[in-house]
Amino acid sequence: MKKTSIILCTLALFILGGCQEKSQKPSEMDPKDLPEGRAFEDEFTRSLIQSTEEVSPGYYPFVAKNETYKMNFPEDGLTNMLDYTSEHDFESIIFTDYEEGKSFSAMVDVKYYNSYKPNTDIDRRKKSFEEHLGYSLQFEEISTKDETYYIAPTQEKYGEESGLTIFGLVAYIQNENDIGGIDVIYTIYCEEDCEQVKEEELNKAEDWIQTIHFLNDETAGDDE
Repeated sequence: MKKTSIILCTLALFILGGCQEKSQKPSEMDPKDLPEGRAFEDEFTRSLIQSTEEVSPGYYPFVAKNETYKMNFPEDGLTNMLDYTSEHDFESIIFTDYEEGKSFSAMVDVKYYNSYKPNTDIDRRKKSFEEHLGYSLQFEEISTKDETYYIAPTQEKYGEESGLTIFGLVAYIQNENDIGGIDVIYTIYCEEDCEQVKEEELNKAEDWIQTIHFLNDETAGDDE
């Protein structure tokens, strides 16, 4: 009986130890145990990632420091202290997504404002994007229970100095259960074969934008 108890205790400690190790954040782990990718190689970027468990292939969980929203973060994403600001009513992150050997890369700008309200600021945010870019945009509306996404493609342009073809998406995401909204500017830079990759990369960007979710909405939904 005593021997059985010892075995059970040892097994319990092993299981608990395994759970604790699995729940470690990347910033707490030995670098040699981390997944590959720029996001884990950079100390500041990996401090923002919540787990080494993929939420979808090549993406890991990111939660805003002010705990207002979450999104998928690419394994080759990279940011720094200068491009990340978190306050109670505002959060801003700019990150690049580049994989060695590919002819395209992306720069993504995400800004959360807690002052934006449903049915009040949507048209104003659309107009703000148009004024910033200098031309009209055609927004697609994608509605879910907790948020509505307004997504529009930007005009393709050619950088004469850089030799890059530039295109992308802008989006406004409205919290439908509370105040709060998010602006997204997703810019793609392409070196060659741009027409071949454009549609695929725009679809990828649109899918990624829809991984952004407000956390307070989830909490409200859990209480129902």
